[in-house]
Amino acid sequence: MQFYRPGCFAEVAADERDTPCRVCGARIEEWERRDYTERLIHALGHPNPEVHMGAIISLGNRRDPRAALPLAECALAHPVDVVQALAVVRALHAIPLAPERDMALDMLATHPARTVRRAVARLRSEPKYYSDHGNLCYNFPATAYISSKKTAVSFD
Repeated sequence: MQFYRPGCFAEVAADERDTPCRVCGARIEEWERRDYTERLIHALGHPNPEVHMGAIISLGNRRDPRAALPLAECALAHPVDVVQALAVVRALHAIPLAPERDMALDMLATHPARTVRRAVARLRSEPKYYSDHGNLCYNFPATAYISSKKTAVSFD
């Protein structure tokens, strides 16, 4: 089984996990004191693409605007991985309106994959609805709205 240092992603043996990193000097205890969102953002740079996808989904679920720009940078750093880029657009959709979110969408509007550019355009062109609780909701994707009540019903 492979183990990676959380700070620099250097590969380590199982018996070295609790010692200071020989590459960057970081200790696990210091890493664990960091904010969880910060750790997820850092995971976007992990060498394993499955870790990227897990971090993208988790950041979308956390809805933290701090993640918007790193998410867009991750999608642009791996332009061939269209599935990952679409997951980034979906995560950005979950993030509330914020300047960081708008900047991230601007960045992704120039993504090399046409599918990603279209997803960004669709997200921006969708009509905005407010739920009964005053939350802003978008119709993207696979979400239907009951217009008479202005509430969102998700079919995901």
